[in-house]
Amino acid sequence: MAVIDLSQARLTTLAVHRVGNKVKNQGVLASNALFPLDDEVMVDTLEDFFLKPFRAEEFFKFTHPSDLAMNEVCTYCKRLFTESREVFLETSVHLLNHLYDQAMHPQIKSGELFVAHFRECQVEGVTLEAIGIFKTEHKDLFLRITDTDDTLQLVAEQGVNVRRLDKGCLVFNTFEDDGYSVMMVDKDSEDSQYWREDFLRVTRIQDNSFQTQGFLSMTKEFVQDVFSREQDKKEQMVFMNKAIDYFQQREAFDLEEFKNEVIEQPEFKEQFEDYRQQAEASFGIQPEEGFAISKYAVRQMKRQVKNLIRLDSDVEIRFTGKNLEDSSEMVERGFDSSRGMLFYKIYFREELP
Repeated sequence: MAVIDLSQARLTTLAVHRVGNKVKNQGVLASNALFPLDDEVMVDTLEDFFLKPFRAEEFFKFTHPSDLAMNEVCTYCKRLFTESREVFLETSVHLLNHLYDQAMHPQIKSGELFVAHFRECQVEGVTLEAIGIFKTEHKDLFLRITDTDDTLQLVAEQGVNVRRLDKGCLVFNTFEDDGYSVMMVDKDSEDSQYWREDFLRVTRIQDNSFQTQGFLSMTKEFVQDVFSREQDKKEQMVFMNKAIDYFQQREAFDLEEFKNEVIEQPEFKEQFEDYRQQAEASFGIQPEEGFAISKYAVRQMKRQVKNLIRLDSDVEIRFTGKNLEDSSEMVERGFDSSRGMLFYKIYFREELP
């Protein structure tokens, strides 16, 4: 697990521009000077705004199908790391124009582009510099209060909410030849291709977090595609919860141990192995080699698993116990031939308030 500490990171340089939608011919507005950083309160606010969203341990790297040197953002970041402060503004304008060239869908929102330099970033105990590229799109309504002639006045204004960063990336000056080490934020999944694939052109680094997330995602699809053909919703939930429990209780993953402890029936072990061998290439995982388990990735997957059975009779059965395997024993599934309908029978000792 990558240990990231941005609490001591300091903003040293900042360029602010405006970028529109190219399809709508909105153009760009490039600042002719760097943003002054002589207001301590403003700098503290900007550091929190830019850096607080980066808490995950998912790392990416720049890529290109032909040559990494043809990845524009990667090339511009290299300049921002190595060239003088005087060139910073010029290079940030190149990033602005590159971002504008990718805004080729009418739903892409206009907004502000921030290009920043940070020092004192800690990754795995190593002090690094970072280039930050951020875009704000959504505007909130604020009330500004003024005092005029002993009377309070309220003025409604639109502005950027400093608690929400729409899009952003941090590029650390490490692994330069392999596309740097990049963290990414994207709050708007509707146009994620525009930011991640068209503008940044990044791909996940196949680290422990990637392997953990990929294997659990593959297991979830196995349950949906194969296990569900013969097992009901309750058994599917039990299977996924056992898989997640395995990952929560261990520091390292072992494929054979996982199959022996999570999959009870021999026929499903064979089906799982066949499914895994066919699917692992598309997920980019290599579980045979084992890997250290990322607890962050396990927590993320656990949030996606819904311990809920929805029925077409407007009834829902929700399992809330910590041990789903035990609580599932209190629920039986059957078929009522007189009604021609399936049913669930639930055992309990008393109704709770």
